[in-house]
Amino acid sequence: MAVTSEFSLHTLFTVFSSTSLPDTSLVILLGFAAAVIISAALCLVARHLFPHFRSGEHKPGTFRPDQSTGSFRFDLNSAARRVEQPAGGREVPAMELPLVGGPAMAIAAIGASIITGWLLNISPDQWMLLIILLAGLAGFTLVGFIDDLQKFRRGSGISELQKFAGVLLVSLLVGAALNRLIPSAKHAYSPYSEVPLLGPIIQHVHFAWPIFFLLLTSTVSSATALSVDFADGLDGLAGGLIVSAALAFAVIILAQQDVTSNPLIVVALAAAGAALGFLPHNWPSAWAARGPSRLVQRAARIYMGDSGALGLGGLLGLIAIVSRQELPLIFIGGAFVLEGLSALYSARILTRFFRHFLQVIRYADIKQTVPHTEFPLPFMATPMHHHFDLLGWDRRRLVYGAWTLGAGFAMLAVAAALAPFTWERYLARFVALLIAIIVWRSGRWTRSYFVGLYPFKKSGPRQLALFYGYPFLLFGKPMYHLVETIPEIDEEAIQNPIEEAFLWQRVTIFDARATLGYLCYRANYYNAAINQWKRIPRSNLHMRPRIGELMRGAEQLMILERESTQPMRLEELRVRLRLPGEENLHNSSNGETNAAGPASNSPIPPSTS
Repeated sequence: MAVTSEFSLHTLFTVFSSTSLPDTSLVILLGFAAAVIISAALCLVARHLFPHFRSGEHKPGTFRPDQSTGSFRFDLNSAARRVEQPAGGREVPAMELPLVGGPAMAIAAIGASIITGWLLNISPDQWMLLIILLAGLAGFTLVGFIDDLQKFRRGSGISELQKFAGVLLVSLLVGAALNRLIPSAKHAYSPYSEVPLLGPIIQHVHFAWPIFFLLLTSTVSSATALSVDFADGLDGLAGGLIVSAALAFAVIILAQQDVTSNPLIVVALAAAGAALGFLPHNWPSAWAARGPSRLVQRAARIYMGDSGALGLGGLLGLIAIVSRQELPLIFIGGAFVLEGLSALYSARILTRFFRHFLQVIRYADIKQTVPHTEFPLPFMATPMHHHFDLLGWDRRRLVYGAWTLGAGFAMLAVAAALAPFTWERYLARFVALLIAIIVWRSGRWTRSYFVGLYPFKKSGPRQLALFYGYPFLLFGKPMYHLVETIPEIDEEAIQNPIEEAFLWQRVTIFDARATLGYLCYRANYYNAAINQWKRIPRSNLHMRPRIGELMRGAEQLMILERESTQPMRLEELRVRLRLPGEENLHNSSNGETNAAGPASNSPIPPSTS
């Protein structure tokens, strides 16, 4: 975030000093500061006024047991507000936070924009553009708020189709208003008017341009809004990315030196200020709901919710449309593009294609449905940040890295827009594209694991260890990461060439843990074996029935081992270790009783004195 803020303020002051009048630049900066202050204050007030406005949604799935949003289901009838059934079946305290950040940011952005427009004394046409943009912000926020409200009331939000339909409807309405009321949007413009075949049609065919403009507006705005919504999965992630993207738009539009674009600058800075004011209430930390990270103090106190993600995301798309920056939007919001594309490509396209047309031969004899996590997908989970979260990355550093990535994309987009030479513009775009490809390919690089020995050089007994990545060194630098070592097992556990050949081979995380558990089981370390096997999701464990049998056998052996070592009760101890004198006395008493009369069917209880 420090990188984003330093870049943003320096660039803004530079552009302001060269392209704007002192009075105008001062008012716009005051509007930005007002958005920050109003947003921070409203978030604080909403947090205390609506502390129970929390999501009750439970998102099923192997890889969603401890995410920061939508991971738990609230029992609304419980005074303690405990969760009913989190993934894993254990009851834990509810970790959801109030979904009040989105409405607070929307109100702050709308209020700061209106105040700034009034201070700038903008023209009626500019007021019309400003009102349309703010109406779009309110519409997108309303769709998200309905989703958040349903999560709070029913425990589940609106369906994906309903959310998409709501976002699409708002986009179409705003696009129609822009086309009918804003002069610059009434006629075809470059680069679309210069495209072969398309250009003559949208310029000369009646109603061709309005239809094309509606399709363009709905596609860009809806895709941007949903991509920002996908990115809102970790504390502070979406908020920091919105700041860098909105500031980049403000800088690019300022550099155009077009007075009629003042409403766009005002709205872009208001969106950046609202997100910046929200961040202190949603600051990232290394906290997680389970595991050692649950002991870390959580910095976040509220969420932006779908209302904030859809609202500000849709507004960024509208700013790109009106400023004619649709193509630079891909680079400005490069992090959002990666998040949205990973979810669309992996979950909506590849998974469905593999489900219908791909057969995993390994499981051909198993009648159960093969889970999608056994497919050769590019990521272990989507959106992309969940993949790196599953790798065990520190969440705070993960978010800081995403902020740096977003700021880098924003700076490259600004450089491409302001570069005086064509080759400089193309170079900046090429570098941005190269970074995006590297980040995308890192998913396939890190999704495979391997079992090896640690340390690598044999200076003594080496332990079995779990890694992800490639078992190589490139220029002396490792292409792998150590996940954990197995202290109970050393290299002596490898007993045959088949097991030795398995080492250093890239496999799925499920096969790696299954093998580690088997080696622990064979060495009679049943607890370590069960710990490895329990970390395999149930659906994937069903695909490995023999591992399931070994796991049940290990649990029974551990039960027998505990029973054989636990202290015996006092009665059992006296019966088993009775002294010879006590036993003779006990037998003589029984003999006298039998001689005196009929024997009793009930045994004589042992003495407790």
